Amino acid sequence: MTFASENEAFHFFNEYAKREGFSVRRSSTKKDRLHNTIKFRQFCCSRQGLREKKYLEMPDRKRPATPISRCDCPVKLCIKLDPKTSRWWVQNFINDHNHDLTAPDCTPFLRSHCSINESQKCEISSMKASGIRNCQILEYAAQCSGGYENRGYQEKNLYNYTLGHEQSTMLADDADSVLRYFKEREESDPDFFLKYDTKDGCLNRLFWADGQSVVDYAYFGDLVIFDSTYKLNRYNMVVVPFLGCNHHRSTIIFACGIVSCEDNETYRWLLEAFLQAMYQKRPESVLTDGDRAMGKAIKSVFKGTAHRICSWHMDQNAQKYIHDPAVLQKFYELLSGMCSPEEFEKKWISFAQKVSQRVLSRRWLKMIYKCRESWAAAFVNKKMFLGMSSTQRSEGLNADLHSHIKSMMSLGMAVQQFERCLTHKRTKEAELDCKSFQKELVLQTPFPDLEKSAAINYIARVFRIVRDEIKMAAGLVVNETLSSSMPLRYIVAQTEKAEPQYIVHCSILADNVEKLSCSCAKLEIAKLPCRHIFAVLIHMKAT
Repeated sequence: MTFASENEAFHFFNEYAKREGFSVRRSSTKKDRLHNTIKFRQFCCSRQGLREKKYLEMPDRKRPATPISRCDCPVKLCIKLDPKTSRWWVQNFINDHNHDLTAPDCTPFLRSHCSINESQKCEISSMKASGIRNCQILEYAAQCSGGYENRGYQEKNLYNYTLGHEQSTMLADDADSVLRYFKEREESDPDFFLKYDTKDGCLNRLFWADGQSVVDYAYFGDLVIFDSTYKLNRYNMVVVPFLGCNHHRSTIIFACGIVSCEDNETYRWLLEAFLQAMYQKRPESVLTDGDRAMGKAIKSVFKGTAHRICSWHMDQNAQKYIHDPAVLQKFYELLSGMCSPEEFEKKWISFAQKVSQRVLSRRWLKMIYKCRESWAAAFVNKKMFLGMSSTQRSEGLNADLHSHIKSMMSLGMAVQQFERCLTHKRTKEAELDCKSFQKELVLQTPFPDLEKSAAINYIARVFRIVRDEIKMAAGLVVNETLSSSMPLRYIVAQTEKAEPQYIVHCSILADNVEKLSCSCAKLEIAKLPCRHIFAVLIHMKAT
């Protein structure tokens, strides 16, 4: 036989070996001294040769010896180059094995039959960039090829390739590559914002927000949620995403920061960069974890912004210092119970006396009392937090990041995975938009005019919340307070003399309702009308 190239001969011999049940490898060569080209090549069975004695008789061996695979098998294929035709011809072929051949179901695990071709490499790289795990890639490839025996590579080959590919992208100038990537984004996106800081020649702080995030903040920037609980273990840097809530009440990403330390100066730098990116528009309220440095930075940079500490973090800290269930219950009443600031002060005195028996508890009490306006229901319940009391949205994003950003990833890979999460959330928002605008909502309440108006003005997911309020309004009693002045005043309660009673003020201009407000403040807190307002509208026969 003749072959057009050395590689063609090897692939032919390897395919033959796969059918027979053995593995092959390249062996010795001879060169043409005049032209310095290979003129002879020998391929042999992978079990050809013997292990040298010095590797078998090692007195100071630290690891167990690997099993011996060589048994001096004589099988070989020798090819020689014909200089006249430039083709390779078979000079010698020996096919007498001195060992048993492998069964067909085991052949795919032999070394020369485990390799990843170029098309498979491209497919694997794309799947890894999408956050798909190695085990899932293996299962997918086996399903597509008809089984592991036709896949062409095994688990070890895949892990070696993906690890090598990731290491090749971990450049020495990892931070420089990230900055170059963002510089390219700036050229393609005029509203892209980038700010970074270095210390001792290393990247210390990084903040970025693209044009779409700036637009999203202009619409949905009333509330900002952020914490700093997710760390990149490779560099021990902290990821600080700035999140919000969109018209579907879904999580939306406004910006992201990556910092090397968590102190007041760093958080001030992040918040100032955030304001700079968002054209100095401050949020109405901020929801964070219990980081004290973060709280100080918010008071300094976001002046006039309502700040709330995550209730879950407060609960976890309380359980560390309070071990009596009865006393812990009193803290929960302060954390989420409805009361006035004056009533809170009275309850706090009683609560503090039962807790301050240990030095650590006294320090904790002093600390949380100073920031009581950021966590106690008496102070935060009348402020706009869209009905949220914890940073669960941020925790949800952290869980998503944890599944895609690994401990040994480079900074560049981590940024790309964060961008992938951002793209996924925007795709989900577009999908919800499509469903909302293409489908007409079904009316279910006995007040079709009000419900239809709500269906037109609210997106589907939010409309369901509003519709429940309309349903609840049907059972309320409305009493109008006689007054010649404006606005009109209504008292709304469950029954005629039931408590609590809510006061609804209504301003009318040219026989049209101009403004409504309720003492429950849900319209101001959650940006949605309450059942008391709907009860007044029903009483007024408003359409």
